[in-house]
Amino acid sequence: MAIIKCPECGHQVSDQAKFCPSCGIEIAGKVMRCPHCNEIVFKNQKMCPYCHQMLSQPAGVENHETDVQTCQGVAPGEKNETLSSSVQTQVKEPARGSNKRRNSTLVIAFTISLVAVLVGFYFFKSTAEKREMDAYLNARSSSEPAVLQSYLDQFTDAPVAHRDTIQNMLEMLGKLDVEWNDAVTNGTRMALERYVRLFPNSIHVQEAKLKIDSLDWVQAVAAGTSDAVQDYLTRYPDGLYVDEANDMLQKLKAKDVSDTEKVMVKQLFTRFFDALSSKDGDLLTADVNNVMTSFLHRANATKADVLAFMHKIYSPEDISSMTFRQNNDWKIDKKETDDGAYNYAVTFSVDQKIDRSDKSKESFCTYRIKSVVSSDGKILEMNMQKLNQ
Repeated sequence: MAIIKCPECGHQVSDQAKFCPSCGIEIAGKVMRCPHCNEIVFKNQKMCPYCHQMLSQPAGVENHETDVQTCQGVAPGEKNETLSSSVQTQVKEPARGSNKRRNSTLVIAFTISLVAVLVGFYFFKSTAEKREMDAYLNARSSSEPAVLQSYLDQFTDAPVAHRDTIQNMLEMLGKLDVEWNDAVTNGTRMALERYVRLFPNSIHVQEAKLKIDSLDWVQAVAAGTSDAVQDYLTRYPDGLYVDEANDMLQKLKAKDVSDTEKVMVKQLFTRFFDALSSKDGDLLTADVNNVMTSFLHRANATKADVLAFMHKIYSPEDISSMTFRQNNDWKIDKKETDDGAYNYAVTFSVDQKIDRSDKSKESFCTYRIKSVVSSDGKILEMNMQKLNQ
């Protein structure tokens, strides 16, 4: 009896056992040794599953010893001591091919496990590095202190260069906040413009520009001229107060006195004082409203009051003539009336030169004229103030 390896499951079993206790397959009388590789195989196999050589099975072999002897070239009935010893030795020693295959399987399994671990570690590390890089780029593009601080708190093991960059940005934002508070506290256009110039990338730049916009609009409104409002629109085509500026400009331009209107007003008073110089009553009253609100501080004056004034200034017998010359100090403004029309408020000075025989009396003086002229060119109001004696 010898101990062999079951050719079906590989477990050790007696060559005299009827069945393998592990897998239940028949053993006694059903197995033999391959004459080529010496492995235990089934008798009914035509080819050795181990060495893949063809098997030659003599007919009528009844027992395992006879099968083995036949494979070794010993005639039945003869005792082969060498063979018995060899068989026992080989049964006791584990099959080398089986051990190699088992070891190879273990090595392959270990290698696969190691590769899986390395691949998993690689992907884990790659994912962690990608998360850190995405967070870093997001922090780099942000100007919110909370975002920067969140990166520093979350990625404590990030590359030193990344952490230093974000830390420097956080410190710079702190400095910007101090500068911004100073600019807002100062509140002047100069302080805000300085902040914009020094920190063009600050989150407060847009707010600073809006504050400057508001300051310039207040200044334009205070000036109250179409030039000031137009300057605001030129500097801020998309400013906060564009609509208000356009409305104000339209109203101001309606009040602006055109060159044509200025010529009309100047010619009106030139005719008036020329008529006064020539004592032409008809020409003098031609441009006077039928009822004036005030003439020489007389309310509701008429053309007759104007003629009476002309006769009065010529009443002294020693006066032979006089001339009036307007000085070039005109101030003409448009004033809106209650009915939506416009009058002209006119201020200027005029020199009076008197030719008279009594040289001891006044021969020259200057008057300040304040008048109101209607849009159709009529004098509605006129008062004179003597400036020198």
